[in-house]
Amino acid sequence: MEQMGKILFVELLGGIGDILIALAAIQALGRSYLADDLTILTFPPGGELLETDSLINRVIYAQPGKAKQSVIDLLSCERFDLIVSDTNYDDIDKVIQNSGASRIVTNLWRQPPEDERVGDRFVKILLAEGLINPDTIKPAQLHLTPDELSKAQQQLSHLPRPLVFLCPDAGMAIKQWSEINFIHLGWSLQQRWGGTVIVPIGSSVNQATNIAKGIGGNARIFPRGKLRDLASALSFADLVVAADTGPARIAAAVNVPTITLFGPSWHGRYGQPPPHVNLQGYPDCPDRITSNFTEQVCWYSGVCPLDKGWQSCMEGISVDEVLGVVERFLGMGSGE
Repeated sequence: MEQMGKILFVELLGGIGDILIALAAIQALGRSYLADDLTILTFPPGGELLETDSLINRVIYAQPGKAKQSVIDLLSCERFDLIVSDTNYDDIDKVIQNSGASRIVTNLWRQPPEDERVGDRFVKILLAEGLINPDTIKPAQLHLTPDELSKAQQQLSHLPRPLVFLCPDAGMAIKQWSEINFIHLGWSLQQRWGGTVIVPIGSSVNQATNIAKGIGGNARIFPRGKLRDLASALSFADLVVAADTGPARIAAAVNVPTITLFGPSWHGRYGQPPPHVNLQGYPDCPDRITSNFTEQVCWYSGVCPLDKGWQSCMEGISVDEVLGVVERFLGMGSGE
């Protein structure tokens, strides 16, 4: 590849999961231009996950609520030879177009088929633009430090295996599987496989505490802290079951088998690649907008508009369905 000098990747969609969706494309750029300078502009705390990646020179943080201004401020004091962005809202793409960069890609989506994963689409477009080499395309991978891994090992190595993390939190209520389902799942996991169930504390301490107490036995909570601490802990898991949210993607990026539960968001676009498994609640929903699930009536209301008696289509995923997938990952119980 020809040298680009200074490269900027703008990822300002806002979620922890979004930076991980873009990570395969970011890392492909880094491998294609090893001698060049790759900068990432993104939001905290997701950007923390990239800070020790040897392919990335800098992570710059945008101020929450000031995405466009953060782009303007950066481009007013620095010039980049290549700018790639997955962010077009608030005319951010126009700001980038006027930056004077030699090469610009501000649309990493471009009318994809409904069953093409977003991250794959990003990589495919960069390849079509001649900006990455085919041999640089690999699954997204988080890089954790030896000290971080050692800390997690000290916390978790004494716990009975299998070690299963249940991650119930999600940014929107409509994406959350019910507490009672997680309790029944965790109880069944312990009855069948023994081991330890861990529930990380997300936005609600009560949610995690209620689930862990409801499961009983060896179930415990994982305290809220730095995102990298969670990533290090997840890297020691045997399995992660999570709503469609950041922790599910973190687990996949540290090579842990993952079962991700999808409701309003469409697994064909936002799901994880094999061997990870994606379970979709009510896949035949007539109101689902696969191109942009945030446009659905249910997204901001938090209520399913269909006459199903459901709060959310997440209720279409049964505990037995999840346990059937767990069987494929963990195999027969230790007592059988």
